[in-house]
Amino acid sequence: MGVFLKRKIDTFLYDWKNNSDRKPLIVKGCRQIGKTESIRHFASDFYDNVVEINFALQKEYQDIFDDGFDVDTIVRNISFKNPNMKFEANETLIFFDELQACPNAATSLKSFKIDGRYDVICSGSLMGIHYKEIESNSVGYKQDYVMYSLDFEEFLWAKGYNENHIEDMYSYMADCRPIPEAMYSPLLECFREYMVIGGMPEIVATFITNNNYSGILDMQNQLHLDFEGTLCLSP
Repeated sequence: MGVFLKRKIDTFLYDWKNNSDRKPLIVKGCRQIGKTESIRHFASDFYDNVVEINFALQKEYQDIFDDGFDVDTIVRNISFKNPNMKFEANETLIFFDELQACPNAATSLKSFKIDGRYDVICSGSLMGIHYKEIESNSVGYKQDYVMYSLDFEEFLWAKGYNENHIEDMYSYMADCRPIPEAMYSPLLECFREYMVIGGMPEIVATFITNNNYSGILDMQNQLHLDFEGTLCLSP
């Protein structure tokens, strides 16, 4: 996208990392809302080693669980497919992307939690035939986080407003005081932009970069067609 967008999941992931009893995490949400981008950004900041596997694009990894769910066995199978992937205890994040394409990955989360040497984050749209199977696997040994497209506060962050600006706005609303015109006018303009653009990250990033609406409608129409196609393919 070119522009990194600050998201609310950033704080959640930071808190998750600082929880000594953290469980493997499943980040769920619609397609194209920025799940992978946010997880990658977090991983690059907090881990020496990141092992990323996309089960939809890298189908050759779907059989890494065929020998069972022992962590050493899974790590061995991954390493044989790509010996450049490094696994160092307490310094490695394993990122399983497109989880819906490999439900066995969800089953493995119990083993990873009990073993405790590696942090695991999974991401997926969870649309389609394996939804219930994924939801039932590793119950009690995983944590779920539902991510959405950008809300208005995240859109304001993208526009350059910081926490102090937003806290000022909230303080007026909390106290039931009229928002001053100098604050109200630019916020209203931002809200109008948000209503036109929406919260899909690629579109927001394009708007922020270009500072105009050029090409936005075409991007929105394409996303609409992509979602229609996905829903038609889902059972």
